[in-house]
Amino acid sequence: MDISTQYMGIKLPNPIIVSSSSLTASVKGVQEACRAGAGAVVLKSLFEEDIAKANSSDRMDEGMDPEALLYLEQMNMLYEPDTYLNLVEGCVQSVDIPVIASLNCNSVRWWVDYVERIAGVGAHAIELNLSPIALDYKTSAQKIEDKLVDMVVQARNTVSIPLAVKLGPHYSALPNLAIRLRDAGANALTLFNRYYTMDINIDTMELKSGNTLSAAEEFSTVLRWIGILAETPNLDFSASTGIYDPSSLIKVLLAGGSAAQLCSVLYRNGLQVIQQFLDSLKEWMISHKFQSLNDFRGKLSMKDDQRNDFYQRLQYVKAIKG
Repeated sequence: MDISTQYMGIKLPNPIIVSSSSLTASVKGVQEACRAGAGAVVLKSLFEEDIAKANSSDRMDEGMDPEALLYLEQMNMLYEPDTYLNLVEGCVQSVDIPVIASLNCNSVRWWVDYVERIAGVGAHAIELNLSPIALDYKTSAQKIEDKLVDMVVQARNTVSIPLAVKLGPHYSALPNLAIRLRDAGANALTLFNRYYTMDINIDTMELKSGNTLSAAEEFSTVLRWIGILAETPNLDFSASTGIYDPSSLIKVLLAGGSAAQLCSVLYRNGLQVIQQFLDSLKEWMISHKFQSLNDFRGKLSMKDDQRNDFYQRLQYVKAIKG
C-alpha cells in the first residue's frame, strides 16, 4: 500500500506534516516528530521582526529612526536569525524527511535575503506565513492582496526551491487570489493560518491573549476551501487548523488536498497520534480497496458540478420541497 504523497513537487512518505510550532523549534523536536512517523515538518517560524532586530545596528547609517531602533531592541525575540539558519541546517542533516522552513513576514524590507540564506543551508522548501491586516479605512482589499502577491514575487525572484503560502480564511475572492499567488511563484497554499487570538479581561479591563489551540469545529471552513480550490492547476494544498481525528485527514484527501498539517492535536494528545492517524488511514484504504492516495484524492472535490450546492451554500439548509 502506497501512502506517499507529492507536495510542491517533493515526495513525502505520508501526508502528515507537523505544523510550524514549538514542537519543531529544535533539532531534537524535529527528530522526535520524524521518529513518530511524520511525513514532513514545518519549522517554527522566523519572524520578520527577528531579522529586523539583528540588522538594526547595521542600518543606523541609513537613517533608521532611533526610537524605532529602541523598539526593536526591546522586543522579546525567539530566534537570532543566524541561530535559525543553524536550526534549518541541523534538521536537514539529522532527519530523512523533508524540512520546510517558515518565515512570518509583513513586508519585504528585512527578510528577502534570508530566503536565499535559508535555501542555501538546505531547506527543502519555505512556507511564507503572510498575514497583512487592514487597520484603517484607507487600506483596500486590493491593496492587501497586491502586497501578498508582491511578497511572493520577491521570494520567487530570490530562490528556486518550492514555496508555500500560508493564508488566513478572510479573503472575499480566494480562488482569484490563489491563481495570482500561483502565477507569482507559489507552489502550494496552506489553508488556513490560525492567527493569534485576543481577549479582554473585564475585571482588570486589560487586553489578553485568547485560546492558542484550534478546535475541531474550525475544520469545516478548511475542508470547504480545499474542495473548492483543489482543481487549481499547478498548485498543491495542505490543510491546517481543526484536524483532530483520522477521519479529518481522509476528508482532506478526498476533497483534493495533498497533506494535512497537525499541531493542536499533538499538543493535546502527544506525537503518538501521528501513527494512529496513519494506521486508521491504511485501514480505511483497505476497506475501500484503495492501493494509493491517488486512487481517491480529489474524489469529492468541487470538480463535479453536482457537488456545487454543498460547497457553495453559505446560508441555512434549503427547505424540503413537498
